[in-house]
Amino acid sequence: MRSILCPLDVTEQLDDRIETALALARTCDGHVTFQIATPFAQMAAWEPFGGVAVSAYALKEAREANDKLAAELDARFATQDVPFDIEVLDQERIAATAAAARFADIVVSSLSDPTVEEMALGLRTPVLGVPRGLPMLTFDKPALVAWDGGHEGANALRAALPLLQQAATVHLLTVREKDSSFPAADAARYLSRHGIHAESHERERNGSIAFTIEECARELEAGLIVMGLFGHSRLRELLLGGVSRDMLDRSQIPLLLAH
Repeated sequence: MRSILCPLDVTEQLDDRIETALALARTCDGHVTFQIATPFAQMAAWEPFGGVAVSAYALKEAREANDKLAAELDARFATQDVPFDIEVLDQERIAATAAAARFADIVVSSLSDPTVEEMALGLRTPVLGVPRGLPMLTFDKPALVAWDGGHEGANALRAALPLLQQAATVHLLTVREKDSSFPAADAARYLSRHGIHAESHERERNGSIAFTIEECARELEAGLIVMGLFGHSRLRELLLGGVSRDMLDRSQIPLLLAH
């Protein structure tokens, strides 16, 4: 994972994703692109009789804030041992991320970022979601793959290979809820072909599936959970709740997400 994309916004979680992206670049001998995107066109206000009135002051203030953040980050990263560049774009965040992600191996975001779900669903690039206040600074802890036999889980498994190769141990967890035509044995066999020995676990559901996954991850002292996003329809999970929704809302362990 040598091409790392890290979209930025000014929030309390800014440092979490920055430090994670830098640590990942050091581990993988990679390059980080920090992206600051603001859709200035959305500051336009339609007048009653047609035309658009744009507040010159608001535009100037927003542009100056972006330039200030870029300059501060540039000075901060100058002492780091990681190659990087900083993009400042007049573009909507998801659109900017999607364009840059075409040539990225991974996107680093925050689980509390309201756009992390859209990123994971809309991009073909895996998304590493970092919990609030818990940057991922090392990559040699155990890794847990939440395996349900679905296409989304398989996509996440393949995307996570570089990180799984760094992990101290790799564990495949199946929560017994339904029959699967793609058992964990197949996933373990796939990983073995990439030089990764994975230990398989099967557990009865203890409360919610998300709680069962978290419980196992804590017991293993996992530093990463790999999972597919929205194996059921997104609408169903939004209305009824689901594993994806629960994990995005509550996980205190970084998530490697793919759809």
